[in-house]
Amino acid sequence: MNEASRRRARTWIYLDVWKSFLGALIFLHLVLRADASAAPKQCDKSCFSGKCVNGTCVCDHGWDGDQCQHCQGRFKLTDLSGSLTDGPVNYKYKTKCTWLIEGYPNTELRLRFNHFATECSWDHMYVFDGDSVYAPLIAVFSGLVVPETRRNESIPEVMTTSGYALLHFFSDAAYNLTGFNIFYSINSCPNNCSGHGRCSAASSMAGRVYCECEEYWKGEACDIPYCKHNCGSPDHGYCDLTGEKLCVCNDSWQGPDCTLPVPSTEAFWVLPSVKPSAQSLGRASHRALVHSGLMWVVGGYSFNYSNYHMVLNYNLDSSTWDAVAAGGGPPLNRYGHSLALYKDDIYMFGGKLEAGAYNLTDEMWVFNIPGRTWSPRKPAPPPPYAVEGHTAHVVELADGEAVMLVFFGYSPIYSYINKVQEYNIRSNSWQVVTTGGAVVQGGYGHTSVYEEASGCVYVHGGYKALSSNKYGLVDHLYRYHVNKKTWLVLRESGLARYLHSAVLLSGTMLVFGGNTHNDTSLSNGAKCFSADFLAYDIELRRETTVRGKQVSGYTARSGDYG
Repeated sequence: MNEASRRRARTWIYLDVWKSFLGALIFLHLVLRADASAAPKQCDKSCFSGKCVNGTCVCDHGWDGDQCQHCQGRFKLTDLSGSLTDGPVNYKYKTKCTWLIEGYPNTELRLRFNHFATECSWDHMYVFDGDSVYAPLIAVFSGLVVPETRRNESIPEVMTTSGYALLHFFSDAAYNLTGFNIFYSINSCPNNCSGHGRCSAASSMAGRVYCECEEYWKGEACDIPYCKHNCGSPDHGYCDLTGEKLCVCNDSWQGPDCTLPVPSTEAFWVLPSVKPSAQSLGRASHRALVHSGLMWVVGGYSFNYSNYHMVLNYNLDSSTWDAVAAGGGPPLNRYGHSLALYKDDIYMFGGKLEAGAYNLTDEMWVFNIPGRTWSPRKPAPPPPYAVEGHTAHVVELADGEAVMLVFFGYSPIYSYINKVQEYNIRSNSWQVVTTGGAVVQGGYGHTSVYEEASGCVYVHGGYKALSSNKYGLVDHLYRYHVNKKTWLVLRESGLARYLHSAVLLSGTMLVFGGNTHNDTSLSNGAKCFSADFLAYDIELRRETTVRGKQVSGYTARSGDYG
């Protein structure tokens, strides 16, 4: 082979090698491209309760949203302990979520609300003691439910005894807040003994546990302090360990730990270790009054009426409850009614019945305290307005007639009533009082007190019709002169509320609690009910709040919890 032939042969060899190399490159490129196309596309955001599939979050059962961040379905929980939540962000509008916690039959299951924030009065969590909505409803939560800053309050807990719990959450189409985080456990101690005790097994009940409290702590959850600083012994008092474990103060000292002198300008609370009976639990919009050392509680709304008693009394001396078996054909259960005391009789008027098609009533019933019997009154003419959420007082007019005055209230026919209805006890008749003076607004859920020395009724707060077809809470304060039949508008406190309570003590109207949540868009939070304590001095016409701060230019006083 000559030189030219050798060169041509080498050229063909080089071409074959180059073709092979080029083919390998092309094959490798195709393989890499195929692998790249087969790799899953990543999601732009995290999938909280689901997994990413080709760039999209595929949610686990019961979850919804582009990041699977909202609950929207049903869940079953079978572990002995765990937690449930609406999701890591604010819940969405029109949410409906249900959790069924399955424990062991007839065991205690505790729900601990570590965080709860929903729109007050609109977005609710329902808790049933059982495995369906037909089980007893034992709690409904709405608003802001968190531990308070006051030292004796703890995270709310709910306990079921069936071994099961069904929780259902519903939100409307308006505001959505941060939602909730609820821890549950089976056969655990209440509130983990609040960090002031240890959880022990009960010897008499298999599987049940209880708290053994440290010294100077008591209560089912070891959350009630007692005998702090040893009651200032020996100068101020001593610690009595024989009964309720509390301080017994010397004559010159007072307060839960005997630290306040007698007299004192400071206000304080005392928390008695009273174990209420089952009949005394779970009622709202009831009414109460005191007669001869007994506080009489009548009516009220309850989740469960299977063990309900219309009338209870609480002995202020012995700190005991009694379910009263009243005779005389007792009235139907009701709430939002009024009570007024006259001699040995309690006059109950109006309210909302738990039974019946048209359940707002204008009935008048009289409960005789010595005889413990009910009797209906059928006045002629009948009352002008059937109302709920009103107040009533028995007063004596200038001519000596005893009458019951009914202030305001709500009627489904006439809306919010701004009238004063008068019931004459002697003649058993009703009339509407023609009043003068200032023009007042009627409402629902206000409070009122009667000061006999001045012959005036003071009406505070309530839920009323406002301008532009709006409704809301008010802090109005009115004075009604019984004999002059005139109204006077007094200074407002700046703290609107309804469904609160008020009593008269030594010329001062004391107002406690109530629902203080108005328009959500104007609210500084979502808490429904308040622990505020207001005091209005009738003689000085000033209003203070027992929270240790200035409120709308009013003088403030301080208070403490015992």
